[in-house]
Amino acid sequence: MDRRNFIFKTGLAAASIPLLSSFITTNESPPPLFQNLTLPKALKKGDTIGVIAPGGAIFNKSSIEKCKIKLDTVGLNIVAGKTLTTQHGYLSDTDENRAKEIMDMFTNPNIKGILAMRGGSGCARVLQFLDYDIIKQNCKPFIGMSDVTALLTAFYSKAEMTSFHGPVGYSTWTDFTRKYFTETLFDKKGTEMLAPAHSDFYAINKGVAQGELIGGNLTVFSQLVGTPYLPDMHGKLLFMEDINEEPYRIDRMLMQLKLAGILSEVNGIIIGECRKCDPEEPEKSLSLKQVLQDHLSNLNIPVFYGAKFGHIKDKWTLPIGIKAEMNANIGSLKLLEPAVI
Repeated sequence: MDRRNFIFKTGLAAASIPLLSSFITTNESPPPLFQNLTLPKALKKGDTIGVIAPGGAIFNKSSIEKCKIKLDTVGLNIVAGKTLTTQHGYLSDTDENRAKEIMDMFTNPNIKGILAMRGGSGCARVLQFLDYDIIKQNCKPFIGMSDVTALLTAFYSKAEMTSFHGPVGYSTWTDFTRKYFTETLFDKKGTEMLAPAHSDFYAINKGVAQGELIGGNLTVFSQLVGTPYLPDMHGKLLFMEDINEEPYRIDRMLMQLKLAGILSEVNGIIIGECRKCDPEEPEKSLSLKQVLQDHLSNLNIPVFYGAKFGHIKDKWTLPIGIKAEMNANIGSLKLLEPAVI
């Protein structure tokens, strides 16, 4: 991709959008929440990772074999967890059994990383059954998205370690997805992620900001407000996305974050492409874009829409708690430090 041409085109596109705030630079960040944030060891080809279902049940068993093929393309072997073949209603297993499998995967020295097969529902139900001290002592990459947001956030706030918002076993592992997965989890260096020219990128507030990454699925993240699993949000870069939510529901969740003081604490906000979030009856509804403008355009921090993570085909892999720099003028996110050791 011709980066200069992309920047020129997106700059023109952003300039044509009404209600944009003036250029904002927010580079002053507070000290890290955890001075000794634990980083996992980098993955390498030939490693074995555990694949589990920490939330929803896996009803399509052929997806297990498909997951093996996907991970083989990045040089990883898998051990399938028991929860891939069990069911407890819409959950993969009881809360206690799902928590036990997570702990077993962390303490097994032959398992070098853990991947969620899917999100679904129920990950928050296991948070109270996990031993975060043992998880921190056995830190390894834990990767997932959607409902897994609850686990990623808890690992940061309670185990003081980095985990990764990235593809799940159900995901489509495109070349784009594999590129950022390997750059983030295999390479001991920062990486820069840029919204491609065909994305839905637009700036809500222009500007550049730095902070530690935190976030994930908006529905799940907002439901952690008021619990001991949501960390101090001061100075963070908050990333959010969702799927199958009407604008009035997005409105409700953003209002919850606003009333909790979270939106006024963060240094910048990155919105992923929200699929199927258009109103069923447009003539009776605000649009998603209007809702985002209402809540975010007056915050005096950089904000952009169209980042590549979450419930979309091409995905970045975002490490929780790692310092990054966002540029809302061009839709980029740059990791300023390695996410693995």
